[in-house]
Amino acid sequence: MIPAVLAVAVGLLWAQESGLRTEPASYFVSRTYEARDPTAVLASVGIDPVSVRAFPDVNNQVLILQSADVRAEIAAKLGRDTTVTVTRSKPTFTLVDTLESDGQSSFVFQSAGVPTYSFSCNESARETCDLAIDAYAAKAADLRTEAFRAGLEDLKSVLESVNKSAGDATLTVKMSAIDELLDRLETPLVEVSRYEETVGATVGSVRRPTYTFAVIAGLIVALLILLQLTYSDRRVRSARRLVSLVGSQYFLGRLSNSTDPVADRRTAVTIRRCMDDHSVGHVRFIPLRPSSDREERLAYLSSLAGATYSVTLAFGSLSVSDLVGEKSQQIDVLVVQRNNDSREDVLEALNALKPQHPHFAGVIMTN
Repeated sequence: MIPAVLAVAVGLLWAQESGLRTEPASYFVSRTYEARDPTAVLASVGIDPVSVRAFPDVNNQVLILQSADVRAEIAAKLGRDTTVTVTRSKPTFTLVDTLESDGQSSFVFQSAGVPTYSFSCNESARETCDLAIDAYAAKAADLRTEAFRAGLEDLKSVLESVNKSAGDATLTVKMSAIDELLDRLETPLVEVSRYEETVGATVGSVRRPTYTFAVIAGLIVALLILLQLTYSDRRVRSARRLVSLVGSQYFLGRLSNSTDPVADRRTAVTIRRCMDDHSVGHVRFIPLRPSSDREERLAYLSSLAGATYSVTLAFGSLSVSDLVGEKSQQIDVLVVQRNNDSREDVLEALNALKPQHPHFAGVIMTN
């Protein structure tokens, strides 16, 4: 009973929490990209990369990526609307010591490092998030390229204006470097990390506390069922229960299916004592219900007691004369089958035999 109830309780809670799903309810996917800074190479020709101001700047590019227009554009491209959250890492700064034209030192804060973009998505299918994040990353790269292109062209126009009036050869070199960079301008995003998480339980991901709760609940339910069965069960389950029904004076012993020399001889001695008290040599066994597999064990018990024996029909099939007629040359023994005969039947048969039958010896129990 207990293993069966435990199995049912664990199975029900397992099925309820997991929904018998082999796939989770949704996936949370997050990717982080590093953005390339194309202006760093300008330092080799004497152009400070800080002088190239992307337009729009990085923060505003993130706002554009989160705008309704970009979302509609990507939804039309993918064929479905997918929400992707875009964030940018906080900028870092470094303190730089510079020497001014008057020979005085000064300190300035300069942006350090390159920005990183994080794209996160929560959808029922992992492939949907992968496609959406790829589309947003490509759009972010395009916005970054156009912003740097605008900044480089602004710087080039300024240098051209200065060169017309100054005629400095170094300016010509710088403008050539800017033209070369514009021809091969690319700002790809490189994936540096990825995080995936399943949302919702599956068949293989039910939490351990669920199993613990199921075992505890199953044990409680099993104990309640056992108590109910114990209270409502009306069958003879043990020799102690039979003794409480018929009384110790009428309980002759038990006869097991397998040979138990000690118990069998105790029962045989009790039957023999009853035979001697009534001065008879024959035992008549009266079963409550018919059973063909007890004949051999009853014959063995009779041989131990040194008596001849006979087995009647079931108690309910005997005639009244067979039950109450005086049998001076035998004693009668009522045979109760464990786990089969009911307590009410035992009491009915006992009450019918005791007051009317002078040679009624008692009751034995068989398995």
